Amino acid sequence: MTSVVESTHARADVRTIVGGGVKLGALTAIGVVVFALASRPLTGSAELVVQSALVLVGGALFAYLPAAWVRPNDVDSIGWAALLGLLGALVFTVIDTVALRPLGIYHWTWDAIGGGSGFWYVPVWWMAATVLAWLGSWIAAIAIGTRGTFNIVVTAGPTIALGLIVFAVLVFTNVAPLHTATMALAFVSGLVLHVALAAALRRR
Repeated sequence: MTSVVESTHARADVRTIVGGGVKLGALTAIGVVVFALASRPLTGSAELVVQSALVLVGGALFAYLPAAWVRPNDVDSIGWAALLGLLGALVFTVIDTVALRPLGIYHWTWDAIGGGSGFWYVPVWWMAATVLAWLGSWIAAIAIGTRGTFNIVVTAGPTIALGLIVFAVLVFTNVAPLHTATMALAFVSGLVLHVALAAALRRR
């Protein structure tokens, strides 16, 4: 796993984009399995903590791994990293359909809402995955343009911190419940805020 980008040269070759999409999809499937299996023996606060931690780590990896592989430094390469995120979501969908669902790894209630079909929400996941990779790559491009390097751990730290702050605000103001889904919403909000802060600091 690449955590530091030492060069400002972007990579947008087929091997990087397609291979990265396959790896990202496989990592997503592993994360989903770990999430499902780890949740089975847990209840209450323990379940919330474990699930929320997995959501934060998984979200950070999905947002920033495409950037670590593509090394975006302009609008075009940010777009290629976003495409890698989309391919990762598509690969996961295949793995999910072929293996995870038949094995009954988890109970998927969204199918019941859609009348037994997942067609209505799967494209939404593809769009969300693309946006995550796009936002993460935007932040990475700013870091590369400013410092010439990009470190996943260093960059993900502020995103997670902002997500936790948003989570606390949502819960303590009763805007959203104390739930893992709220943590997911808070992480995405933290990512958006991180983009804005990174852009603002760069202009200074």
